[in-house]
Amino acid sequence: MKRNTLRLAAVSALAAVTLGTGAGLAQASETTHARTAAAAEVTLSAADARALLANRAAVAGLNAADVQSVRAVADGTATKAQTRGAASSAVKALYNLLKRHGGKLYDDAVKAAKKGWTKFRSYMNGLPWYHPVRIAWVAAGGEVQYALWSYINSLF
Repeated sequence: MKRNTLRLAAVSALAAVTLGTGAGLAQASETTHARTAAAAEVTLSAADARALLANRAAVAGLNAADVQSVRAVADGTATKAQTRGAASSAVKALYNLLKRHGGKLYDDAVKAAKKGWTKFRSYMNGLPWYHPVRIAWVAAGGEVQYALWSYINSLF
């Protein structure tokens, strides 16, 4: 087997696990677009935290303290501060992954974010299912997705 074949098989297996643990993400993303980032406190559910931890590409951009707070949420032992920190860490992981893939992907994501939440969400959902950014996007959950959009808009 060629290297690319093995890589695609691994990514598709990870996608299957991620999508299986992140049930209900589409519904969560629909309900969050009405809120503003300042008014809503972003939280990360235990299922979303487990899905994020399963994505090595997203976790690679986090420091040890961030991973520890996400792991505490996944285990159900997180304090309130760790819960808020884990949501922030998830946004940071997504943003770092987006920047790491850089170039046209990052530029197009920023352009879509400037056009609004629905355009940004459509762009991110339109990425190929096997793309590492798309896998992390789905694993993150609706509130974290909206927080990422708000963060990108605050930068530009």
